[in-house]
Order: sequence, then structure tokens, then C-alpha cells
Amino acid sequence: RLPIRYALTYPKRLASPVKRLTASDLATLHFELPDTGRFPALRMAYEALRAGGTATAVYNAANEAAVSAFLQGKTGFIDIPDAIEGALNAIPARAPDSFEEILEADSRAREHVLSHITR
Repeated sequence: RLPIRYALTYPKRLASPVKRLTASDLATLHFELPDTGRFPALRMAYEALRAGGTATAVYNAANEAAVSAFLQGKTGFIDIPDAIEGALNAIPARAPDSFEEILEADSRAREHVLSHITR
């Protein structure tokens, strides 16, 4: 609730009823591994990191293009991971020799997503 409150009240911060965390609160937190089956975009992000090279630029650009299309009502929310995966599969990861090659991977990923929007 706190991040949503921050977003809704930006740039002013209203007083929050949410209790602040203390060091002793942090000691009792329990973390579990994320379910990458339920969150396929997270799985693909890890895969892009392992692939290295331009894969992370492709992932990021495809994600931004798909989210933008969703916000414009051109595709569904659940279509975002498919758009990312499509771009990652279509644009091979490679070790870039220049910054321009990273920008080219970014551009190709955005174009790929936009050309495959479902709505």
C-alpha cells in the first residue's frame, strides 16, 4: 500500500498510517524464491542476464514497448511476456562491439514488438 500511496500523492508525501520498519522487523522477514512459472517475464530477465551481450537490451526494449502498447490499449497485460519472449527469440544475443550495436538491438526489439501487437 505504501508505494501506491507514494505514487498517488507525488510529489507531496502525506502522512502514512503504515508502520515504519525497524531493524528488528527486518530480522523476522522471510523470503522465498520467486515463482518464475507464474512470472515468466522474471524468468526471461534472468535468462537475458545469463545470455549476456545485447540480450538485456532486447529484453528491456521489448518490455518497454509491450508495456507502452498495453497502456495505450493496444494489447493485453497478459500479452506482455509473450511480446518479450518473441523479441528475445527473434533477435539473437551477441557481444556488442559498440554502443551503437546496443542501440540497434534496442531498436530492433521495439520494432519487433510493435509489429506483433495482437490488438
